[in-house]
Amino acid sequence: MRNWPWKRSILVCGIFLVLSPMLRAQVGLSVSPPRVYYTLGAGESATQQILVNNTSKQHTLDLSITFGDWKYDENGNNIMLPPDTLLNSCASWLSLPEGTYITLEPGESRNITLVMTVPAGIEAKENVQTSMLYVTQMNPVDGVDARGTAIRINVRQGIKIYRKGLQQEQKQLEIENMSLDRENNIIGLLFHNKGNTWVNGILKTTLFNRTTGKEVSLGESEFYTMPGDQRKIDIPIKEPLVKGDYTATVILDYGDETALEAAELEFSHE
Repeated sequence: MRNWPWKRSILVCGIFLVLSPMLRAQVGLSVSPPRVYYTLGAGESATQQILVNNTSKQHTLDLSITFGDWKYDENGNNIMLPPDTLLNSCASWLSLPEGTYITLEPGESRNITLVMTVPAGIEAKENVQTSMLYVTQMNPVDGVDARGTAIRINVRQGIKIYRKGLQQEQKQLEIENMSLDRENNIIGLLFHNKGNTWVNGILKTTLFNRTTGKEVSLGESEFYTMPGDQRKIDIPIKEPLVKGDYTATVILDYGDETALEAAELEFSHE
């Protein structure tokens, strides 16, 4: 065994764990599905199954299961927080009848029972709650990173938990502002989820030169929002603008043909 002059520890974690080939060969933890959904009313309870898999061929994994909170920031990034931090947290509604610690031998998989019990006194208007479930390796293993540095590797996988109540679903996005940053050639969009449920969809943007009659697509991107979220998105104009009068059109497509929100911005380029 080679003696390393020093070692450092590394925690590889994320909602979706992405490992380099070198790390993947040494630690192998997968947790599925990536999202778990409950539809429950006040006082109701239900179970879901979480599959935890040790994909390593060499290492036993000692694992701890814990809960936390999460939210999106205004740019759509995931912010992780301690359990019961947020008003819409359901972390305290979750339980693990089989316990919070498991050991998996190399190649072993196990289904974990996750129970959600909604408090009987919750109001109907409190229609959406979320939390995180984390599976964390407690016994780090020795490894080497891409630079040849000795490290101690332990991994953490997280999945999102959603609860929706029994209120009729109302999806409503509202575009509040659309602007042009001429210096950086960026269209800025600000919109708000004013519905009572999570809304995921596709943002589509086109740029039409009314002078030349040419229209170009600025591409598509996915977005994810929770009720009450305000979202800022920068849409880069990648092609150099030629002289003319322009109309920029954005469409938030989050369902069928009736679930669309659109806005236009007119400007001139000399």
